[in-house]
Amino acid sequence: MNTRMKWMALAVILMCAMMTGCKNNTQQPVSGTMEKAVAVDGAPQAVADLMKNVVIDDCYETLMEDKMTGVSVWSLMKCSDEVSSEGYGFVVAKGDVNTALPQMRHGRMPRARYDTATGDLWVLGSDAEGTGINVERPYLLRFDQDGYASIAYSIDPYEMQEALCKVLTYSIDGQDITFYANGEKLTTVTNHIEDMGGFMDDAIYIGEQIAYGIEGPLTVQVTPGVNFVVGKVLHYDDMPTICATVTLTDGGFTLSDFRLQTAE
Repeated sequence: MNTRMKWMALAVILMCAMMTGCKNNTQQPVSGTMEKAVAVDGAPQAVADLMKNVVIDDCYETLMEDKMTGVSVWSLMKCSDEVSSEGYGFVVAKGDVNTALPQMRHGRMPRARYDTATGDLWVLGSDAEGTGINVERPYLLRFDQDGYASIAYSIDPYEMQEALCKVLTYSIDGQDITFYANGEKLTTVTNHIEDMGGFMDDAIYIGEQIAYGIEGPLTVQVTPGVNFVVGKVLHYDDMPTICATVTLTDGGFTLSDFRLQTAE
């Protein structure tokens, strides 16, 4: 190829780049913020000491009370007026039998639901929370023949993050970000943040915002964050919340029925 032809070819390439702008329709997987399983620390000593002898008083908050089945759930809000629970401690009751679960962290927004058909008690706690961060952990509790409760299963946030990273992908066209699950398009959103530079090569991350729904079948709700070249904080403006049904299996769980969270 002579010099003139080389310049002509380069001009065509540059023209195509100018026409398409920042376009990359190739799907790439989302990245995860968590590098390992979340460490479940033991309960603070004040919580462990208090819950050796459970007395339901104003230190506890009622999360659920089913008078038909006698199943109730409380979260420990404080050990005393001077000592915080640091977000730890549940009490589960069936009839007159109380089970103290000081090692379970409830955080700021715990919830509970009892399925009378299966005998399953779902309790939602929190492994991490803060500005822009809400990482929940679902617990499945079951009762023995004497009415005592124990944890049958829980989903570590890292496990869920890694499962979602295997199926969630995205592509970028200018400021438009399209999300996919198992290769099927979910939605396209437009980024309106203009003062953070362009997108990083790994533009989309998950892991800081993972929540669950327990009103019916267990669902996971994940909100992706955008990674820009300026700063190290993920941004969630304009980002969708993606939901999936979680089904427990002998080896863990599976995800299905991916969809967008709709306004209630």
